[in-house]
Amino acid sequence: MGAVHELSEQARDSLTRGGVAMNTQARERFYGLGWWRDSTVIDDFGKAWRRLPEKDALVTNRTEDGTSERKSYGEYAALVERAAGALVELGVEPGDVVSVQMPNWWQFNVMLLATFRAGASFNPILPAHRKRDVRFVTDLLGSKVLVLPERFRRFAYAEMARELVAEGNQVGKVVIVGGTPQGEELSFEEFVLGHPWEEVHAAELARRRADPDQLAELMFTSGTTGEPKGVAHTHNTQFARARSIFQTLGLTSEDVAFVPSTVAHSTGLVYGCITPAMFGMKAVYQDIWDAEAALEIIEREGVTWSFVTTTFVVDMIRAQERSPRDLSSLRYLVCGGAAIPPAVAIQAKDVLGTRLMAVWGMTENGAVTCTQPAEHLLEAAESDGRPCPWMELKVVDPDTRQALGPGEVGELMARGASQMLGYIKRPSLTAHAFDDQGWFLTGDLARLDAQGHLRVTGRLKDIIVRGGENIPVAEVEAALYEHPDLLDVAVVAYPDDRLGERACAFVVQRPGRQVTLEDRTAYLDGLGVAKVYWPERVEAISEMPYTLTGKVKKFELRALAEQSREREGKDVDQ
Repeated sequence: MGAVHELSEQARDSLTRGGVAMNTQARERFYGLGWWRDSTVIDDFGKAWRRLPEKDALVTNRTEDGTSERKSYGEYAALVERAAGALVELGVEPGDVVSVQMPNWWQFNVMLLATFRAGASFNPILPAHRKRDVRFVTDLLGSKVLVLPERFRRFAYAEMARELVAEGNQVGKVVIVGGTPQGEELSFEEFVLGHPWEEVHAAELARRRADPDQLAELMFTSGTTGEPKGVAHTHNTQFARARSIFQTLGLTSEDVAFVPSTVAHSTGLVYGCITPAMFGMKAVYQDIWDAEAALEIIEREGVTWSFVTTTFVVDMIRAQERSPRDLSSLRYLVCGGAAIPPAVAIQAKDVLGTRLMAVWGMTENGAVTCTQPAEHLLEAAESDGRPCPWMELKVVDPDTRQALGPGEVGELMARGASQMLGYIKRPSLTAHAFDDQGWFLTGDLARLDAQGHLRVTGRLKDIIVRGGENIPVAEVEAALYEHPDLLDVAVVAYPDDRLGERACAFVVQRPGRQVTLEDRTAYLDGLGVAKVYWPERVEAISEMPYTLTGKVKKFELRALAEQSREREGKDVDQ
């Protein structure tokens, strides 16, 4: 049982700055059950590097120039201490915000832990974000420091930062990685790493300590419409999110993590940066996704596990079929963001020799559910797992909020130790996201079986209601995915005057194949899928539009479906 200390002034100040509040009753419960603790990842990292100073900690693979860099745990720790001293030199105080927009390079990890070491809050910004988003985030947070590369993937980040400053952005200091600073900008290599700041500010660093209840991570959801929402996590909610995977899989310092997902997203940060640092694992990074290169990295580095999207898994299966590698070290691929078709789970075992583990979670609460290693192979295709002991789930009627029974589909609600405290400086958004019992309204449609297995069936806003009949989108997609001539599938709604909505299936076909509406109808009929669930239209596209986090941009597909219907006229009922 964990001891419950009084909330410190440092933590209170941090929460006040973020515009969120701590639930005192829940906090006492989580500490009492050992789900929260009086330590942070910095404490874990300290133990790891002292135990394993010579071990590889970070392996960065840069796609554009083909280089690879390695940092041992001893080097990693020295870099973190120096960068933390540099932050002190720049006037960063406990509770201040450091924003970092970086690819999957070791400099990101150093700034992450250095920010925590200095007692500040870390704000990762997705590399895909441009001036508008970066301005919004740094203005809202009042970022004391912004760290970004000179250039990556043909985009000039330093130039973007200069434009922001010229237009009045109030970011404190801009630090450029791998480039030549201009004006008041600073060089990461020359300023941050080029001076013994850990000695200059040794006394101050000795006084600094990250409070486990202060805001650690301020991450903005990558929505495609509307204002981004900043998700506020403490060191303790970060710890609860991290342990959902390492506890389920039984990970140790002997494991090697492969990290192709962007480290500026929740998945990459928590499971690709925090988890390895906690245990002393070797973490291997890829900055631009390439399946062929990924398999080479896995073979070369002896990778044992990775947290990826289902799309990445499919890419890896095809790459392995084309040119087999020795992947015998790879035990687990953890998949989130989309349902896993049964064929993919089987092919992952047969072709990659690994086990797929399904998870469900959000930026707001991490990986809440996970399938178990002892369960049968297809469990990952049949459910999204069971919740961690420190998280609760329930399914309710979206209109009445009454709890539904096993097998009934409704809105999924969650609460527990890995749940965010709220949305940064947006009390109205926070109020709408939680009910008076602390349950978070996820916006996902799902069902729970009698044993507690979760199955997400779609999003409330993505639901298709055809003539009063709710279409289980995820299940129809999974069925169509099994079609031998299809590489990818997404089903979306489009408006209909008589039925309200109809369904359109967007498909990516295998080269040289052509799937007609009749083919689809016959295939679903053969699988025994109810006729009322069959999409009325099939649209072939060259590739599926995905977000950086592996989710289909269904808003784009809905617009395409509506445009196609308008061009071709009315549909005929089946």
